[in-house]
Amino acid sequence: MFEQFIEHDTNGVLKGLTLEWKCPHCEGLNFKLILKEQRNMGNYHTRCRYCKAKYLVDYPKPERAIEGEEEFLERLSREDFTHEEELDMIKDFAEIAALKVDQAPLGVIKEKQKALEEKIAFAKRRRRL
Repeated sequence: MFEQFIEHDTNGVLKGLTLEWKCPHCEGLNFKLILKEQRNMGNYHTRCRYCKAKYLVDYPKPERAIEGEEEFLERLSREDFTHEEELDMIKDFAEIAALKVDQAPLGVIKEKQKALEEKIAFAKRRRRL
C-alpha cells in the first residue's frame, strides 16, 4: 500500500543514452533517457512507469562518451527547433545508440540514421516557411 512512498534500490543497464531497468515489484521493464551529466553519476532516482514505486537505480558508469553525442546535441542547439522536436530527435538518437550497443544489423542502424536525418531536414524546412 505504501510502496510508492518508500525508495528501493535496484540495478539497471545503460545502453547508449538509455537506462533500462526492471521493476522488482511489478516486473515492468522501464526505459529512461539519461543525458551525459546524469549518466556519469552511476545512479538515478526515478519511479516505475507502471506501479509508480520509487527506486534508486544503480548502473555502471560509462567508460567512454557516447560516439557523436556532443556533436549531435551541438547541432540541435544551433537550430530553432521546438522543445518537442528536439526531444523527439534526441530519443531517435538514443534509439540508434542503443541499437549500436545491442550490435543490431548495420542496415537497421543506417535506416534509423537516415530517418533521423530526414526528420531534421523536414523540421528545418518547416521552420523556414
